Amino acid sequence: MLMIACGGAYTEPVSPPEQTGLAPVGLDSMAGAKADTRAGVDLPPPAAGVKPDSRVAADKPLDPGYQPAPAAQGQADAARPSVAPVWQPLAQRLTADGLSGPRVDALLSTLAPTPSQSPMGRKMLELYKSRFMPRPPSTTPPTEKYYKGVVTEQNARLCRDFIANHKLAFSQAQARFGVPSSIAAALLFVETRLGKVLADVPENALFTLASMAVSRQPDDISQWLPRMPGYEEHMPWFDETMPKRADWAYKEVRALVTHILQDDLDPRYLPSSIYGAVGLCQFMPSNIAAYGADGDGDGKVDLFHVPDAVASLSNYLARHGWKPGINRAQQHKVLMAYNKSVIYANTILALADLVSKPAAPAKAVEPVKSGKTGQKGKVSGGKAGQGGKNAPKDKASSSGSQPQS
Repeated sequence: MLMIACGGAYTEPVSPPEQTGLAPVGLDSMAGAKADTRAGVDLPPPAAGVKPDSRVAADKPLDPGYQPAPAAQGQADAARPSVAPVWQPLAQRLTADGLSGPRVDALLSTLAPTPSQSPMGRKMLELYKSRFMPRPPSTTPPTEKYYKGVVTEQNARLCRDFIANHKLAFSQAQARFGVPSSIAAALLFVETRLGKVLADVPENALFTLASMAVSRQPDDISQWLPRMPGYEEHMPWFDETMPKRADWAYKEVRALVTHILQDDLDPRYLPSSIYGAVGLCQFMPSNIAAYGADGDGDGKVDLFHVPDAVASLSNYLARHGWKPGINRAQQHKVLMAYNKSVIYANTILALADLVSKPAAPAKAVEPVKSGKTGQKGKVSGGKAGQGGKNAPKDKASSSGSQPQS
C-alpha cells in the first residue's frame, strides 16, 4: 500500500498527462550483450560495477526508468560510461559531494536520456492547489477511524502467517528494539500489503528522484502546467518553489546513490512511491542511513529483504520513543511520527490488536441427523481487506520528509 507521499499532506496520485518518454529496455538496445531472463522478461546485465542482489524477488519487472548503458568500446569506455547531457548537472553535484567514479557514472548512464515530468509536476500541482485553489473547510466531521477494508480478521490472519513465515526476523527485531511483532506486521501491511505492493509508479526510485532533482523551472513541467488554472500569473512562485523541491530531491538522490554503492544493490530493482520511498517499510533514502538496520547480519541494509525491513521500521519506532510498556496514547504518538495521520496510527493499532489475538476458530459442524444433511457452520471473520492501494495517507518521517510547501 504505497499511496504515501513521504511527509506533509498527501493527495491522491494524479495520473500523468504525458507518456514519460522513457527509452525502451530490452535486447535490441544491448548490442549483443547476454540477457538475463526472469519471469519471461528479458533483462540486460547490470550496469558496470553494480552487482545484482540475489535476494530480490525474481519476478520483479525491469523498471522503465532505466535503459542499459551502450555496449562498451574497450576497457576505458566500460570504466567511464557516458552520462546523458540532462544528467550532467546531477553528476557534477554528486562529484562535489564526493560521489564520483565509474560506479556513479554507471548508475547515471543507465538512466533514460529524458527525465520524467511526473514527479515534479505532481508535486507542484499538489502545492499549487493547496496555495491557489484551496477547498473550503468541511463542516462535516470525519467519520472514518480506520482505512477501509484493512482492519479485518482475514488481514490479521495474513499478518500472523507472515510473522510465522519470518519468525526469526520478527522475534529478533522485537528482542532488539522492543517493538511487538504484531505492530511491525500491521505497519508492513498498511504500507505495502506485506511487500505485495511496492510501487505507486512504474519508474524506479533513482529515476523518479533524479527526474525531480533536475526539474528546476516551469519549462521542465510544461505538460503539467495546463492542469494549474491561471499558472501564468504565478510564475514568480514557480521560480522560487521549484528549485527548493529540486534541492530536496537531490539530497534524496545523493542518499540513494550512497546506499546503492555501500550496500551493493542493483538499482534496476528499486520500485518506489511517487516521491521515491522504497522497501517493504517505505523509507525515503535519506532515512536509510539514519534508521536502516541490518536484520540478518550480512552487513547490508536491504529494505526489500524482510529481516532488514522489520529491523529498520522497529529501529525507527524505538528511536522515536517506542518502549515496552508504553500506554496506548504513547503508542499512537510514535506511529504518528512514522506517518502524520491519525487514521494511519488508528489503523495500525487496531489491526495489531487483531493480529495479537488467537485466530477465531471455525464454528462446530452440526451432527448429521438421520435422513437429513447437516449444515456446516460458517467460519467467523470479517470481510477481506482490499489489496493494493485503497487508502490515501500522509507519509512522514519514516520515509524522510517530502518537500513541503
